[in-house]
Amino acid sequence: MDTCNFDTRIAIVVSMVSESTSSARAGRPKALSHRQILDAAAEIADTDGLDAVSFRVLAERLGISPMSVHRTTGGIDALRRDLISTLVGEAVSSIDWPTDWRGVARTFAYGLHDLLMRHPLVLEAHRQASLEAPGADDTAHRVVSALSLAGLEDEQATYAYGALHDFVTGHVAIQLGRGAFDSAPADRREASVFALHHDPTRRFEFGVALILDGVASIAQQGTTP
Repeated sequence: MDTCNFDTRIAIVVSMVSESTSSARAGRPKALSHRQILDAAAEIADTDGLDAVSFRVLAERLGISPMSVHRTTGGIDALRRDLISTLVGEAVSSIDWPTDWRGVARTFAYGLHDLLMRHPLVLEAHRQASLEAPGADDTAHRVVSALSLAGLEDEQATYAYGALHDFVTGHVAIQLGRGAFDSAPADRREASVFALHHDPTRRFEFGVALILDGVASIAQQGTTP
């Protein structure tokens, strides 16, 4: 037997088996983690809204089958709820809370602002219902407790929290909805009361400070608006 030709034939067979195995593996659906699917869903929802998140769109984005997405997430409604819960829960868990009441309130306001600007989908979901996420209710109670420590009565502290919360969500909604002031038509910019003062960061900082100064004033005077 020609040993050289035999070894050559063996090498060819091994190569064919290897290529066949690799092709079979390449044809299998990719196994993606739940977190990878959530990250893709967040990108889609932040750009196109929560309603744009579907198994088909996710499958196309990730290069897997819609059924693979379903098996990993359970259902589209469950996926959307889990997405919101995860984003809010992670934001809350990362907060380093100060000990003074003003610091707690400021941390809440700026943290909420950053979360909503980073993930508009959370604001969209929040407009439809209260946020159900780990730590969300605890955060609200923490802020109310801090405002009570400032000297407000329970009702005052609760509504002061509401005023701060609503200011933040309203500010972000306008920022996201209207875009930059400079993008408005020239005639509207000239007629606007904000023609000379339209820095959104300064506007937000001033609003938060105004609310907290009002809290301090009410607590000191012991009056109710």
